[in-house]
Amino acid sequence: MGKKRSVALIVLMSVVLAGLLFISVTPAFFVNDTQRFTSLLSIVDLGSDLGTSYTAVYYPEGVITKEEYDALEAAYQEGQSTETTKDDISDPSEQYARHAGVYITRDYLNDEDDTVTDSFQQEFDAAVRALEARFGAKDLPDYSVQVQDDYSIRVTLPDISGQENMTELFERMAYSGSLFFSDTDSSTASKNVVLRGDADHISGAGVVYMGEDTGYGIAIDFTADGQEAFADATTELTSSEDSSSGSTSSTNITLYVYMGQDVLLQMTVSGPTDQPTIYISGGFDTFSEAETIVGVINSAIDEDTAFDLRLDGSTVYTVSPSMGDNAALIAAVAFGVLSLAMIVFALVRYKGMGLAHMFAYLGFAVAMILCISLIEGIVINIAGVLAIVFSAALLCGFNAYAFSNIRAEFATGKTLSASIKAGYKKSLALTIDVHIVLFVIAALLYFIATGTLYYMSVVLMLGIVFSAACTLGVTRFCLYVLLAQPKNKIAFCNLKREEVEEDE
Repeated sequence: MGKKRSVALIVLMSVVLAGLLFISVTPAFFVNDTQRFTSLLSIVDLGSDLGTSYTAVYYPEGVITKEEYDALEAAYQEGQSTETTKDDISDPSEQYARHAGVYITRDYLNDEDDTVTDSFQQEFDAAVRALEARFGAKDLPDYSVQVQDDYSIRVTLPDISGQENMTELFERMAYSGSLFFSDTDSSTASKNVVLRGDADHISGAGVVYMGEDTGYGIAIDFTADGQEAFADATTELTSSEDSSSGSTSSTNITLYVYMGQDVLLQMTVSGPTDQPTIYISGGFDTFSEAETIVGVINSAIDEDTAFDLRLDGSTVYTVSPSMGDNAALIAAVAFGVLSLAMIVFALVRYKGMGLAHMFAYLGFAVAMILCISLIEGIVINIAGVLAIVFSAALLCGFNAYAFSNIRAEFATGKTLSASIKAGYKKSLALTIDVHIVLFVIAALLYFIATGTLYYMSVVLMLGIVFSAACTLGVTRFCLYVLLAQPKNKIAFCNLKREEVEEDE
């Protein structure tokens, strides 16, 4: 390679890396009075151990907190002090009975011993199973669904506010009631049921991408009976007969997908629809928003997770990271310091080869930051950080292995070009084998794991791919480009021959 081309490539690589590093790790600052620069690292979704988490406590309708009961009691006592109002306010002790840390309406209790009725217990258990299924379907790390005080449900999620409004997420997950299609809008109390959304008619739902303008939508799969019933219903609803001519024409109608009294989706139907799958544009901007609705639909189809109990989870709390408020910052700074120390060590020990390693390593770091910040659905927790560190160590280790082989080949008397070629050839088999084995392990984790291990496996697969690419391709290419510049290429690579003593 000529020196001019080499210089051009070095400058280009340096400028591109510097620009990407700037937008990746630079702390936030105000560009002007209204615009603020935010780095890619600052938009990475963090698990509850490194980032803020959100908690909501769901109370079934008829179950209230101690604070709410005390407020009712205070209002009752105040009302008793006034002759005109004492008969207007009911005694809360006659309406509710205490159970653990909550108060339960007596409508849910047996008259004999104030134990909960079997019907309420079954509904509550179904609600717990439904929430576990709905939140579990999102494959979030570090989430939890726990029963507290026997008859309230506490849910904690990592911060995914960059993908979905957290308050709306908690509200949608609490939808209850039967799933059905109707041509009646939400303003009318009595709904005309066009199709029941049970297992006899719907086999499942999934998220589909419907284009840049539309965003994400929902695909609903019908059973054979469901397809036939939906075709009959849409035929009847969209066809209208002209009494004067006897001709039949089609009209557009709007169908709503309800969960109890809540509208999940709506679609426009212009004629008979006879197909195994329908696609409904929900106008969802992110995959996560559509995924939430899919989880609600799929749980309603399953009899074990269908429930009618109304849940109130309108109050959402923010919770500090379990590892400390600055855990993510400390992890990022520690990784940066270790990376800097490693780069300095490589430059001192390997000189020119260390410089090639530096370019490859920075490329690896930028690629990882781009992926974890821009790929929707990746959440980084401490396991993900360890996966990144492991991948970086893998890259450094195999670059050092290749450089050691180059040194060994050069020491035997080969030329620099021959030593580089032989050193990389000697390193190739082990490098490929180790990366393949590790990638297969990470892929197996991806398919069998959930939550924390699932996200760790995604990060690990990305790291292994980038490590292999940088070790086998990027480092060698950078070394090839850099070697076009120095006059003394051997000194540039810090290589020495073995000294052999001659026998006298």
